[in-house]
Amino acid sequence: MKKILIYRNCSLGDFIVSLPAINLIKNLYPNSKIYLASQVSKKISYVKPNQIPLKKKIIDRFIYFESWKINFLNFIKDIKKNRFDKVYYLNAFTSKKKLIRDYLIFSFLGIKNKAGFEFEKFNYQRFNETYYLCKRVKKKLNNNDISIKGYLDDIKPNKKKFITISFGGKNPLKIWNSRNWEKLITYIIEIMPNIKIIIVGSKNEYNQAEKLKIKEPKNIINLCGKTNIKKLVNVIGNSNYHISHDDGTMHIASTFQKKGVSIFGKSTAEKGRWFPQNPYLKIFFNNNVNNINLSIVKKKVIEDIKSI
Repeated sequence: MKKILIYRNCSLGDFIVSLPAINLIKNLYPNSKIYLASQVSKKISYVKPNQIPLKKKIIDRFIYFESWKINFLNFIKDIKKNRFDKVYYLNAFTSKKKLIRDYLIFSFLGIKNKAGFEFEKFNYQRFNETYYLCKRVKKKLNNNDISIKGYLDDIKPNKKKFITISFGGKNPLKIWNSRNWEKLITYIIEIMPNIKIIIVGSKNEYNQAEKLKIKEPKNIINLCGKTNIKKLVNVIGNSNYHISHDDGTMHIASTFQKKGVSIFGKSTAEKGRWFPQNPYLKIFFNNNVNNINLSIVKKKVIEDIKSI
């Protein structure tokens, strides 16, 4: 039985957008063991990919290291002893220097068959990260190949109507001013006084959510830091609408093709790179995230949620 290694550094969102490419690899080698190797740092993500509930088993084992200084040697030993037949490089291209470094590392580890190391320029105005990851696996793609829909585990149905909001994040270039969130949430409740709003996020965002100055706090449930990843997927999967920054919850919502709004600021990535494949999600983008017009966002949100 062949062993196939996939290398992809993973935050929650990074992992989800790579699922179609991983699935393509699994389809190419249906009888092989598929391993995912990742650097999973607590500075980047609170979630390890193996904790994310997948509907279909496309990865047999996960191999992690925290950093080059922490447990990297054990990571290398683990890869070497498994004697992989092939490695697919699905890591984000940051520089030719890092690409060459990683190529040499996998060569040193004895993996002769390597794919995905071709450095190329991407047109993110036309295609997103998922598309280009899939192109490293299969040259001629169809819409099903690159669809993000349906990868996360089935949810337990909930008949209650509510919307979910995630306004946290670690990159200040992506964070909309908390005052904007206060005004948006207050406006939603004024227009729809019976609406329930569930705020989701990490435990670091719990106090931030508690400090929001909302006239009707009884409409809000603060679940920041109170859900594991499986519960988070279930909550978002059951929601009727999702509002967020460019974050992992946006990608979770997109696997369920949820209607919603996402606030995008300029990060280190090019515009369009992390836009999800979800036709029901409206993206508001500005290089300076706080220049995104609150009134326009409010209008779009109310238009949408009046129909839920």
